[in-house]
Amino acid sequence: MQSTELRAVIDMVPAGFASPGADYREVRATMAPFHNHPVSDNTEVSITPLGGVDCGYYRGKDHPTTATRVLHLHGGALVSCPLAVYHFYGELICQALQRPVLVPDYRLAPEHPYPAAIDDCLAAYRGLLDSGTAAKDIVVLGESCGGGLAICALLRARAEQLPMPAAFVSLTGWFDLSAANPPTTAEPFLTPDWVRNRGREFTAGAVPLDDPAVSPCYADTTGLPPLYLQIGQYDTMAPGALELARRATLSGVEVRMDAWPGMIQGWHGLLNHGVPEAAAAWHDIRRYVDEMLAPQPCQ
Repeated sequence: MQSTELRAVIDMVPAGFASPGADYREVRATMAPFHNHPVSDNTEVSITPLGGVDCGYYRGKDHPTTATRVLHLHGGALVSCPLAVYHFYGELICQALQRPVLVPDYRLAPEHPYPAAIDDCLAAYRGLLDSGTAAKDIVVLGESCGGGLAICALLRARAEQLPMPAAFVSLTGWFDLSAANPPTTAEPFLTPDWVRNRGREFTAGAVPLDDPAVSPCYADTTGLPPLYLQIGQYDTMAPGALELARRATLSGVEVRMDAWPGMIQGWHGLLNHGVPEAAAAWHDIRRYVDEMLAPQPCQ
């Protein structure tokens, strides 16, 4: 059963939020009120380049010094929400996980179509390694479309024989831009046709929406790091996560999946709205991240 706090947020979602006919300009306008929230004085925020990509760097002022890093690839449906309006989410993750967080400002479609965003995510990961951070000290997070970008980037990192991070964590990630076999229940933030339209804006017709290059649930997952996938019952993109888990399991990848009854796309971002399901999800993610990243004091 959904909490009253979650229901209150869902009831605030404007009608037609995920209108199938909306283009990227309408998506940007619709998403704008949900972003660009202020950052508190408890978090240090700066911009640092990694691999030629500007990244937001977030560190709690009272957090212990550590060599570990969380590399988060943000959401925004591939077409919206540049880093300038996403600092609040970097802080949310930093405070929830009590670790430094880096968020790449990857290029957005349709002005910068495939493979620009994946190129930038891979460059940031490579740059983090080149900066001296060991792969074993990195956990990669991906929220919404950022989940799919993360797996695509890690598959390319594998092809380049770069070391894999300690783990990958998905926050209702998009792993199938064709949105095949969606749930029949109502999802307030996404519709299958809306997702496919964002996929078309992202690919600019260069590849089919179910191509493994952009929908990694159809890819060869051999050699990926351990995966922790959180999915919601009503999330339009849950079937793609289930397919990713299936393929990864059969290719020998360690997979942990939590299925949350009654949950929707991206409920993790409602932590600052007092939604208890979001707090519970982040509690489990922190436990997993702490398990995968043993404390590493800086020398």
